[in-house]
Amino acid sequence: MSVDSKRQPQGGLGTRSKKPRKAGEAVCDMKGDLWDLDAVFLLSMKRIAPGWSGGNLPEEVMFELKNAGRYQAHDLELTAQPISGGKIALRISETGI
Repeated sequence: MSVDSKRQPQGGLGTRSKKPRKAGEAVCDMKGDLWDLDAVFLLSMKRIAPGWSGGNLPEEVMFELKNAGRYQAHDLELTAQPISGGKIALRISETGI
């Protein structure tokens, strides 16, 4: 019987040094008024738009979301997906996720 003592932990090499990156989520209406958001979304939006204080999305961000469905700035990507009731599901994460 042979035992393989060189087995890698699940996930392979390098998984210990890389922390999983979280995405933030929110819901807004067609005017950009935020109805629901989590802490990751809030902190990420403050990186995208320094000085932003919440409540609604900045006009330039909302413009891009309506036209392209996404907005990129400061290594972050914000994507929009229409959902029921005229609301928009938002997801923000570091680019490349």
